[in-house]
Amino acid sequence: MSSALMGTSSLSSVGHVSSTAPIKRQQRVRAIRSPAAVCVASAAGSVVIAGSTTSTGRLVAGLAVKAFGGENVTLIVNKDAQASYWPEDMPTEIAEQRMYAPEAELVKATLVDPRDAGDALATAEVLIFCAEWGASQLELAEALLPRASANLKRAVMLSRVGINRRDKVPFVEQNKPPKKMQELALGLKLPVGGDPGQPGSLDGFAAAEQALASAAAGQPWSAHVVRSGELRGNGPLLMADLSARLVDNLYDVKYQDLYFRTGDEGQGYTKRLNLAATLLRVATAEAAPPADVAALSVVCEMLDPFGLLGEKTLTDPTEKPRRMGYDMAKGKAPAPIEDKLIDELIAAL
Repeated sequence: MSSALMGTSSLSSVGHVSSTAPIKRQQRVRAIRSPAAVCVASAAGSVVIAGSTTSTGRLVAGLAVKAFGGENVTLIVNKDAQASYWPEDMPTEIAEQRMYAPEAELVKATLVDPRDAGDALATAEVLIFCAEWGASQLELAEALLPRASANLKRAVMLSRVGINRRDKVPFVEQNKPPKKMQELALGLKLPVGGDPGQPGSLDGFAAAEQALASAAAGQPWSAHVVRSGELRGNGPLLMADLSARLVDNLYDVKYQDLYFRTGDEGQGYTKRLNLAATLLRVATAEAAPPADVAALSVVCEMLDPFGLLGEKTLTDPTEKPRRMGYDMAKGKAPAPIEDKLIDELIAAL
């Protein structure tokens, strides 16, 4: 893989992350501040990001553009959503602060409908699947993986912890299919209808992982899975920040650390921004990453085997001094964790 793609990206600012071994009170590792320069990859279209319209996908897109230059990033976006993909209400001077890449680079990224992605996949060295719902991830995998070329080096897929424990608490509840959207009074639509006929999210992710493994069998490229907990935290902050939920603001500021495990282990919650940084790093690091890792911002366990008493948190919030000065409504968010820390923690697994 080209040296400009693998192992040379430098994401902005300071990130913080915990060590991985035993969960209790772990020593945090403080990253070194590094310059926020755009590092351009050598081949156009090197990074292809599927699921780019999800909050996680948009974050991966911004970080990839910042690391490798917009001309080297292709985003899989349905044709009817392309015109509104980049926000038009965001002043140039705050675009980088909220989208994690300069506006001039963001607009260089190519947006491609999944049905027209053949040319992009023919030149892709890296393919990242970022859908946040299992059925959507499976649909993207089935549409794109058969067209992967010999030029591909690595495919990375977002999945979820619990896919091998779908019959256990709390994953039984997490795997329930979504309800149909039903229109109520005043045109308000809410998911309160009947069974839509879709698989549960964990069922969908399990099938998507299987599709990835089957497609990679006998191929020169490698397949990798990054499993998250239940997703929390905002995506790129737009001008309409009233839409940012308080619970997501809490996770963005209060839980800035990551805890890694191998395979389908643990339960808890994962902050989207640090998840996005992990997905991109696993996809582009020079050293070959593990086949699958779990990345959690908050690690939990059930208080009883039936889930009647709820769950308890095993990990501590970020220390108060590191939480000072942030205002999510003004776009003042903690930076993503740095590549160096992700590398260290994954190497320690």
